[in-house]
Amino acid sequence: MSTFTPHAKSPLEALLRLAGILAVMGLAVLGFWWNSARNLERIAARTDARQGLADEAKGLDQDERGHVLAFIAALRRNYGVEARVRVAQTRPTPPEPDGKTLFIGLGLADKTAVVQLPPLISRALGQDFGPRLEQEHFPFHFAPGKSWQKGLVAALDLIESRLAALGAEHPAPPDAGPATRRAAPAGAHKDKK
Repeated sequence: MSTFTPHAKSPLEALLRLAGILAVMGLAVLGFWWNSARNLERIAARTDARQGLADEAKGLDQDERGHVLAFIAALRRNYGVEARVRVAQTRPTPPEPDGKTLFIGLGLADKTAVVQLPPLISRALGQDFGPRLEQEHFPFHFAPGKSWQKGLVAALDLIESRLAALGAEHPAPPDAGPATRRAAPAGAHKDKK
């Protein structure tokens, strides 16, 4: 066992051995740190994908990602619609229409947009709303000097505000309860008149 114990012949050698050990331990800690950060990024990307956001191009900053995720959550909570937003380098292919999924896909390399609205939202916003986003709104924001990120956020805000405005125009009737409670006054038996 005495062959593996370090024996320094001088104080300088002892200092160099100590520096070497500290350097190896420091590199190990740094390696674990980088690996953990990479794993956390992968976990965050999978979580975003499950929530409806796929930023394959890594073009959205933290605030924009938060805005998109808030839009997705609001659509799910307020209207029961699943929203999917995909930012890719190539033209994204929309999912199969299922009647309850709103899809917005951006292809950054070829500057294309794909907007697929569920039938109910398409009728509510107008049949030309989705095609106008694809052909007018997003091409404008893909132009030089413009920001496609701001265009995406503006499109999501536009969809949400137009749906909210439709909800404000046609408020739900007050909940009067089942028809049997409306027919008979409170405390009265429905067979007695």
